[in-house]
Amino acid sequence: MSKIHRETVTERVTTVLRQSILRGRLLQGTPVTEEAMAEQYGVSRPTLRQALNTLLLEGLLTRHPGTRVLEVTTLNHDDVRDIYRARRFLELGGINAAATASAQQLEQLRLALQSLAKAVDADDLEAFIEADYDCHAAIVGFLGSRNLSEAHTLLMSKLRIAIAHVTVDKQDNLESLRIHEEFTKKILAGRLEEAHQNLTQRLNESELTVLEKIGTVPR
Repeated sequence: MSKIHRETVTERVTTVLRQSILRGRLLQGTPVTEEAMAEQYGVSRPTLRQALNTLLLEGLLTRHPGTRVLEVTTLNHDDVRDIYRARRFLELGGINAAATASAQQLEQLRLALQSLAKAVDADDLEAFIEADYDCHAAIVGFLGSRNLSEAHTLLMSKLRIAIAHVTVDKQDNLESLRIHEEFTKKILAGRLEEAHQNLTQRLNESELTVLEKIGTVPR
């Protein structure tokens, strides 16, 4: 018999706050105080405190160096550059490890690609973003390291803060799906050098796009 997971109040509040940040309802630099949030969600301050601590550990919240008040993390030029530097290390390393990937690990990539296609058909931007991140997570999964996969998840969560207001249309998503399909075929066919070049170019282009969107491209 499968176990039923009953989500706690703290977990529910954490999920709501996390989505508010990732969907851009709470903007970068917005103060997040225990008292105000506890009242807004109708929970006790200790419960709210646990949720905030979780988001602090995830990097979605940061303490202001002067006031010590928690606020939604603000990413600057150096932060974005550093995230992409780490992404290259993890994701390109994943491609290098793809030659010895298990059938289960390769299946994770196929499933993520299927989810991406479904999101495009449904014109569901949020589902598309999740599936896109799952595709990249599957690549890191080839490394076979839980710690590295968790590190990648944290990086991608922080990156979503920076792109919360990036707007794309269905045609953009269709093109992205085509690129992901081409990339996946290279991986499954063992054409890893081509896949490495493909992903390197995409990460470079993505980094520039994010920097432009948040207005921090160096002049």
